[in-house]
Amino acid sequence: MVVAPVKGTFHQSREAAGATALAAGSIIGDVASLRDRLPVAAAHGGQVVEWLVEDGDLVSPGQPLLRLHPESS
Repeated sequence: MVVAPVKGTFHQSREAAGATALAAGSIIGDVASLRDRLPVAAAHGGQVVEWLVEDGDLVSPGQPLLRLHPESS
């Protein structure tokens, strides 16, 4: 599960938008507030199961953004 780090507007990255799998550390997008724009990275790699937000959605801190099925070792 990838969650929003802060409150703001989520902007999905082009690379993540069409991906079916993501590597650990991949940037899935960013959250823009009035002051900052913070990147959001997948802590672990895996198969994209479900996007829980769309580009331009308002998000809260800790809100789930993306569900990933972890890679096996």
